[in-house]
Amino acid sequence: MTGLTNSMFARPPVYVRRCDLGELWRIAAAARRTAPEAGLFLEEFDRLSVAPATSESEFVRLNSSVVYKDLRTRRVRRVQVVRPGSENAENNEISVLSQIGGALVGLTAGAIFRWPDTDGRTRAIKVLEITQDASS
Repeated sequence: MTGLTNSMFARPPVYVRRCDLGELWRIAAAARRTAPEAGLFLEEFDRLSVAPATSESEFVRLNSSVVYKDLRTRRVRRVQVVRPGSENAENNEISVLSQIGGALVGLTAGAIFRWPDTDGRTRAIKVLEITQDASS
């Protein structure tokens, strides 16, 4: 072993605003019935913690713009996490049910998230910046 430990692969905490919980619950309930590709989002939905109302930390939620770095490819990308059916690749909008969307939801800036990709390799992303939509 090269010094890697299970704690290095532990998933970081994920957060949700109480006012967003109902909508995410509806998305999760629909995904459980109709979107088998949404497994990562569903895993993370089950781990969400409601952020305290006084919390000042920013975290990824619906309509957030996120700059993240893929730690395997070193690619930096800016995306907006949107509701299923609202995604538009040309505008860098990704569904919260996509693998990247599911990985990003609830993360804070600086968080690193690792998960096994569909090809069996470990994916890892780091959140660099979060900007909230003014209407969110």
